Amino acid sequence: MPQALESGATQSLTPLLSGLVSSPEQGRVRAEFVLRDADGKQLAGVKIPETWVDSGQRAAARVPQGVLRAGTTYLWAMRSCTDRGCSAWSYEQELTAAAAGDPKAPDTTSVTLTGSSLDDATVPVGAKACGNGGCPAVTDGRLMLGGGADSERAAWLKPDLGKVPEGARVTRARLVLTPAECGTGTCAQRPVEMYQLYDAWDAPRTGTGLLDVLDDAPFTESALADTQDLAPLVQSWIDDQAGEGFAVRLPAADTGSSVSYHSSRSTDPAKRPQLVITYVAPTAPGAPQDLRVTAGDGGLLATWNPPMDLGSSADGAEYTVVVTKADGSEAARATTRDAHIVVDGLKNGTAHRVSLTARTAHGSGPATASEALTPVAVPGGAATYREIVQQYVDARSAILTDKHPTAAAALAASSRGAAFQDMLGAQAADLAGARAVLAKRGQHYTEMTTKLSDVLVGVDDSGTVFLRAVLEDSAVLTGGGPTDPGDPGDPGDPNGSDDSDGEPEEGRREQRFTFSTNSGAPILHVEADAPAAETVLSASATATNGLETTDDSLGPISEVPDEPIALDADGLPTEETAPAVQRSALRVKRAAAQVSGSGTVKWASRNVGTRWEYRQDCTNFVSKALYHGGKMKTRHGGRKHDRAWWQQYYLFGKIKNKSYTWAAAENFRRHMIRYRGAKHVTALAAKPGDLVLFKWKKERGYNHVAIVERKRHGLQLIQHGSSNRTSLAAAILRYRGKPNYIERVTILRPKARS
Repeated sequence: MPQALESGATQSLTPLLSGLVSSPEQGRVRAEFVLRDADGKQLAGVKIPETWVDSGQRAAARVPQGVLRAGTTYLWAMRSCTDRGCSAWSYEQELTAAAAGDPKAPDTTSVTLTGSSLDDATVPVGAKACGNGGCPAVTDGRLMLGGGADSERAAWLKPDLGKVPEGARVTRARLVLTPAECGTGTCAQRPVEMYQLYDAWDAPRTGTGLLDVLDDAPFTESALADTQDLAPLVQSWIDDQAGEGFAVRLPAADTGSSVSYHSSRSTDPAKRPQLVITYVAPTAPGAPQDLRVTAGDGGLLATWNPPMDLGSSADGAEYTVVVTKADGSEAARATTRDAHIVVDGLKNGTAHRVSLTARTAHGSGPATASEALTPVAVPGGAATYREIVQQYVDARSAILTDKHPTAAAALAASSRGAAFQDMLGAQAADLAGARAVLAKRGQHYTEMTTKLSDVLVGVDDSGTVFLRAVLEDSAVLTGGGPTDPGDPGDPGDPNGSDDSDGEPEEGRREQRFTFSTNSGAPILHVEADAPAAETVLSASATATNGLETTDDSLGPISEVPDEPIALDADGLPTEETAPAVQRSALRVKRAAAQVSGSGTVKWASRNVGTRWEYRQDCTNFVSKALYHGGKMKTRHGGRKHDRAWWQQYYLFGKIKNKSYTWAAAENFRRHMIRYRGAKHVTALAAKPGDLVLFKWKKERGYNHVAIVERKRHGLQLIQHGSSNRTSLAAAILRYRGKPNYIERVTILRPKARS
């Protein structure tokens, strides 16, 4: 039965329903939801979307628009399902939705960049725009657009953003152009397209040079210049402290005509181009929300939600946690960028309070404090539960490495085996099967260890004993699979593999284990992702930001081309020779326009340990790696539109939102294929920086994405997933033999930054 049920965003009429789901087999779990009126009668014609997640994760679904009435109380429940059937429905939870009004708009500041603060030029970009082919930029009193397909001219503009403070949140940015006079009248405004530059336009500034660094598609749809909102573009320049400007062009259908505007060198300052930027000035963050403290044996766990307003465009806050005793003396102090912390070394039987503040480069916010809680010893002692968990994870590793070939052997070698025999027995066949499949390919795990740290054992509000810990996994996969061309491998091996060493796999997980009892003896009952189990959803409409929910608006996968790689009978990539023609087909028109694969991998490697923004953070992590490391540019559009790819502010600049293509795997895949020219490649042709997407058999679309980090003993992946670093084979084998197995794997190579 689902646990830790939470509803959120109840200050809206589309609230979020969620709960923790799990299965002993540790596979994928389907969550089903039901909504009833206050009398317990199911609402006719209302279907809450079902959701698939990994065992131990929080499943969430949003109530559709138009179902709820403000102020009315409803009942909801959920259940978890696998191929073996469904659990009982959970106990009914009450839900009262409210149509909260918009929050008070913060004060904004507007700055107008013009003259020397907004550099500009007319740039001949048509093939015959100039006689000698150099097509130099023109800096005079006019900005000229159009002139014919072969003689097209564009305008380039680059603002000096020194007047906008670092950390400002841009709410609107618009370009104001004044048409040049046409005889006795005034030229009418014309729809234009705006293109961002993804690299510096270096001297000598020519039309061909501009085209080489110009996006292939406009930032927004064609419209009058001052009606186009450039806020996301300007925000990215401020956050990255870099920006190369943008170009203004007439739509392709209108390039045969011409239009002129006053430039920054106009003798009339009022007619010069203006970039009007409206922003919320940076301030200190607000108070952390929803602080919840759980006492344990000799310590405590504190969890919270970020401030409703971070006060700036900072990517998260640093939190200072202070634990005090009843007399006001300080028992512990720590800082973290996570929204939770375990504090140990506290004295049992002594009351403690937690005080919490958020800090950014713009100051510290007000404190949030908890009620007093008292750490107490757990029955049987904390060491007992730590031994059970350590032996449980060691037993799983022993089966996979063949140290103990069966669950019976692993249990016999464990003094606490009786406490986890049911959990291990449910997984043993899959672990042994994965080991056998690797052996067929000449691969095996030679090392596999798990270390526990930040351990807290306690009793929750229901009287259940829990153990929360950080699990640091380390494994070495040896033998089999092709290597990178630059890796010499074993000189005697024609396949280039090297059995003398292996490829490390690393992971860091925060897990929560709960126990039941059998005649007083502890029994390991549930293993779950700790942050997912501890989630507290805010009543605010922004509560959905931390959870990925189902997007029912998507059509079938076949709507966009899908060329999954070939998988063998065991579900692993085949090792056929890649067609020679494929390599040339992957070339792009301009080398400068390509996403940087090495840059994507370098950023991912440096930041793989950063905090997760979503409970399923894989796509968000890949998007950030492509944006910051690969230099892929954002694209404007509606939040659910495949064309869009952005993160920007809403609610008057208070909340950073992301397009579905930025944070959801199937939307991301559609965007990459439809709008970025991404090409499908085989496993053999894959290289660092390529993207690997996974689709499970019973799920509607692709639900996970990772980055190829290197190619040695098969493809090695880096990701925000169950393991930070793993192999493609290990990722597939985790679900092998289960009804909801990974049925498709596709590998994409991003083509264009724009």
